[in-house]
Amino acid sequence: MITDSVIDSTNEMLAAYPVARTRDIDQAEAVLERILPRIPLQLRVTTSGDVFDMRMNALDIGAVTASYLRFGSDIEVVNSETAFYHVNIPLSGRTVWRAQKFVVQSTPTVAAVFGPGTVGRSLWTGGCAQLCVMLPQSSLDRELERHLDRHIAEPLSFAPAMNLTASTTRGWLDALRLVVREAERGGGQSLHPLITRTLENLLVDSLLLAQRHNYSAELARPAPLASPKAVGEAMALLRSEPEYPWTVGQLAGRVHVSVRALQSAFARSVGVSPMRHLRQVRLSRVHAELLDADPETTTVTEVAARWGFTHHGHFAAGYRARFGEPPVQTLRR
Repeated sequence: MITDSVIDSTNEMLAAYPVARTRDIDQAEAVLERILPRIPLQLRVTTSGDVFDMRMNALDIGAVTASYLRFGSDIEVVNSETAFYHVNIPLSGRTVWRAQKFVVQSTPTVAAVFGPGTVGRSLWTGGCAQLCVMLPQSSLDRELERHLDRHIAEPLSFAPAMNLTASTTRGWLDALRLVVREAERGGGQSLHPLITRTLENLLVDSLLLAQRHNYSAELARPAPLASPKAVGEAMALLRSEPEYPWTVGQLAGRVHVSVRALQSAFARSVGVSPMRHLRQVRLSRVHAELLDADPETTTVTEVAARWGFTHHGHFAAGYRARFGEPPVQTLRR
């Protein structure tokens, strides 16, 4: 379940990005069109005499958009056909979502999920605030096909209600919290491309595993192991191009196996996941660079950031576990 601390950190994070607050409904629609041009919305106050009040912030993590939206009065939101997948998580209040084929009563324990082609409307209670995550269809389709190692004939279709208290949802919520923390740590600045790609892929992959959809049963079936040759080729790619913003889906595609097959084979033969192995390779590059660097003109932080390590505490702990000394000691040597 989304906690108050996550709500607070979300608000703080989004404050560093485009912020809009208005009491004029026409201006609100213009703001929504400017900040979220990919999902046209119309607004209508439903209770006579209510004073319209909207606050909204938004940010992009690669191709994924996360936005905070709050209405101070009861309001109806009508959305035109969207080309994205949406997960709308109430942080307070209640929303009733109505579309062609579903009705979802959304609360802080139930999120609404809908996909491309959905046309519908939602009724928001006064004071309702939501964290709205928008993911492109191409990203989800591509990753699903990489997991299954085949083309998907039928469009991906999620169950419209997500139980935020279920254990299966925890992985996706953890991924969302990580995105919040990393974006907040960036202080409004663009994140490193390695971090952006990792966060975007984490949200996409964890959503495919967390929320029931028409391919869930196939994803749950055991995958065949990739051959030792494929694992060797994947390791060689990671070592030759560690600066590339790899995802496990891209890596699996390059060696012509499914994501699940590659992950299973790595766990069995290497003992870690492909992305964990990539982290180890990047740590080695940091170590080598620190050994050659001039401590008078170089800092550990800049070298670590160049290889995608932006959380100093986690980086320093991992570095020390790998090389037996803090990174600053390596630099001074």
